[in-house]
Amino acid sequence: MARTRLLCIFLCLISLNAFAQDAYSEYEVAKLEFSGNTILKTSDLLSVVQTKESPLWIWRFLYRVSESVGKKPEYFNASEFGNDALRLKKYYWSNGFFKAAVDTSISIDRTENSVSLLFRVQEGRRSNIDTLRYLGLDNLPNDLKSEIFEHKLIDIGDPFVEKKLMDEQRRILTAFANYGYVQVSVDPPSGVQYASTNNVTVTFAFVPGQRYRFGRIVVKSDTAVKENIDSAVIFGYLDFKQGDYYNLAAKTESEMNLNRLGVFESAQIQEAVNDSTRKLLEIPMEILVRPRPFYELAPEIGINDERGYPNVSFGLGYFDRNFFGGARNLNSRVRLNVHSFEDLDLVRAFQRTGLRDSTVLTNADITINFIQPYFFNNKTSLTTTLFAALEKQRTYYSPIFRFRVGAAAQTATYTRAFIDWNLEAINPQSTITNKDTALGSQGELRSQFNSILAITLQRDKRNDFFSPTRGFYHSITVEEAGILPSVFHGLLGLGLPYAKYVKLNALGQWYWDPGETQSLIWATKLHAGIAQLYGHSPAGVPLTRRFYAGGSGSVRGWRARELGEIALPDTGGSALIEGSLEARWSPLREASNLWFFETGKLSFVFFYDVGNLWPDAKEIRISEFAMAAGVGLRYATIAGPIRVDFGWKVFDPMASDGRQWVTQKRFVGETLPNFVFHLGVGQAF
Repeated sequence: MARTRLLCIFLCLISLNAFAQDAYSEYEVAKLEFSGNTILKTSDLLSVVQTKESPLWIWRFLYRVSESVGKKPEYFNASEFGNDALRLKKYYWSNGFFKAAVDTSISIDRTENSVSLLFRVQEGRRSNIDTLRYLGLDNLPNDLKSEIFEHKLIDIGDPFVEKKLMDEQRRILTAFANYGYVQVSVDPPSGVQYASTNNVTVTFAFVPGQRYRFGRIVVKSDTAVKENIDSAVIFGYLDFKQGDYYNLAAKTESEMNLNRLGVFESAQIQEAVNDSTRKLLEIPMEILVRPRPFYELAPEIGINDERGYPNVSFGLGYFDRNFFGGARNLNSRVRLNVHSFEDLDLVRAFQRTGLRDSTVLTNADITINFIQPYFFNNKTSLTTTLFAALEKQRTYYSPIFRFRVGAAAQTATYTRAFIDWNLEAINPQSTITNKDTALGSQGELRSQFNSILAITLQRDKRNDFFSPTRGFYHSITVEEAGILPSVFHGLLGLGLPYAKYVKLNALGQWYWDPGETQSLIWATKLHAGIAQLYGHSPAGVPLTRRFYAGGSGSVRGWRARELGEIALPDTGGSALIEGSLEARWSPLREASNLWFFETGKLSFVFFYDVGNLWPDAKEIRISEFAMAAGVGLRYATIAGPIRVDFGWKVFDPMASDGRQWVTQKRFVGETLPNFVFHLGVGQAF
């Protein structure tokens, strides 16, 4: 009888649920809220539940017009809503809230055919870890035990978080793999809660098994290509050899070494284990490589934003990727960049003014590079460069000749170091007819021959090169010129003046995704630099080593090299401070394609830039910081996003009093017509 009664109740519940689902299946979810959650964030709870709030009316309207543009409305599902309560309770349990309670509330608006939903949470007391036990580590090598215990991700007193326990277990398994233990037996980490303290004892238990070594290493080249790299060259870029204890990190780093060479389309290192090698405790390795064509002639045509300008670029490059063997790289390139082509007056320039025309902004150069990839070790390369260019700016043009020797080293997983020595000659010529201008009086345009030494340290932890969503990029460069010429100038008998200066250039970029949905990414940049003359310098800081402001990678309310608290910002300054904040919004990530147009690749950017350029660091004033804001469009491609930005001046320190702020001008009549258009490839930073 009792069994029959329970069956009837169960059937009634199913019927009521089906009735509720049918009754409210056409009700939109107008509001979805949480209450009582004081420790766990609402954004985290939203990522757990399947029930979603209906989008704004504009997206629903666009969805009715075209499903590929708008977002569909979200309708109430009683069964899913009930399961969400269980999901939340499980999520709280996995974060140490073992006694958390979740209740639900439904408010129905029959006139609007909508529902408002509420999850009421009672979090209760959170459990912490009071004991950590690691079993099975007694007979391990001391260096492995040190790795395990000195880099723990959790510690006594931390809140119990199941995900962190799994991360800690994966970390330990990786450490085992880096010391030759590749067949470790492990159970999920266990936690025991004590009612008296509400805290947890966590136990990690491992059975390490046997320790393995690297076995025979074989190189297999793709037979579909005729190019071939000597196996001895490939072995030189491995961080392991036969007989070493197996090391997963060394295998991964070796694969990166090979792919950084630039001579392979792909390089992969994999295990080739069989029963016999298991018995010998060896892991044979196969290196699968596909060399790129050694000789290539590549024409170039495109649009870029090099040096902050929108450029039309034409060029021709030649590559020899295995010059005299050893994966040495010899490449040369001839290139012409036409800057700010929207202002170019071709007829006037060709018929009368030539290079002296103020609308002609261009750069023509030829570069020859020789790269020795293995220099002392497989983490360091040596580059020798010959460079000649003719650079034309609004107020001057200058031939530039440069000989450069530089070394680059991968000093850590995310860190690279560079040291460069340049011999550089410039011969700028003014295009301004009045020699009494500030340009002439300051002696900015003088021929120079400089010896320049630069040291750069970079740390790059961005998760993506083209469009990062988290991580950071830091770079700092210290540059010196003048020591060598001051010592050897008399001996060499050189007649050209040289500069004696010290320059510091620092750049920081940060990226974060607050909702972890990649729909709204925040990005910020800080850039500062100073160049200071010393010791009665015979010449000023050369034009090629100064700072410039304005343009697509700077304060975007100004065009390239048009911003500066100096008479002619085109000739650069010795002090720069810039900052940018961007909100990168991708509301169409989940949208379907609109004919041939991939809607999901389109995104919007809202930006705010601040900064300026000064002739000297002593002249920096906060009141002179220029400000700009604007909007932009991005369309993702395989070579990075195509970028279009529209910038407006928010505060112009060079304008007259009462006309500096955007609020002091008519937006439609004055600010809007004077927007600055920027076109480029890749994010602004």
